[in-house]
Amino acid sequence: MPVIVVEKNTLMNVIPNYILDNLDKIINGEDIDLGDYASKIRIIPFTSLGKENGILLGLKADNVIVQMEENTINICEVIIGIYNGALSKNGKYKALIGLDLLESSNINNELTVKN
Repeated sequence: MPVIVVEKNTLMNVIPNYILDNLDKIINGEDIDLGDYASKIRIIPFTSLGKENGILLGLKADNVIVQMEENTINICEVIIGIYNGALSKNGKYKALIGLDLLESSNINNELTVKN
């Protein structure tokens, strides 16, 4: 399943605080009451420059809407990886989305051009 990596602070009004405040505890398997989110939790292993065995907490989302200039893209069946830091030094972006997600129509995506 595709992953969109989003800065934790950007998700403050979208994901409950009890999840965002306990990312490390959830990743480490500590007993946290996740309520309705328990079935949506995913652990995402990753490798990047300077980090060989990284892990992100992810949440399976049924639908994510991405606004790009005058286009709105609806991405279905995606995991939101929660990054506990800044993705860019200058704050120009708050999420990483693969181009294949934005261009592909084979994963039930819809592109709507605003009038």
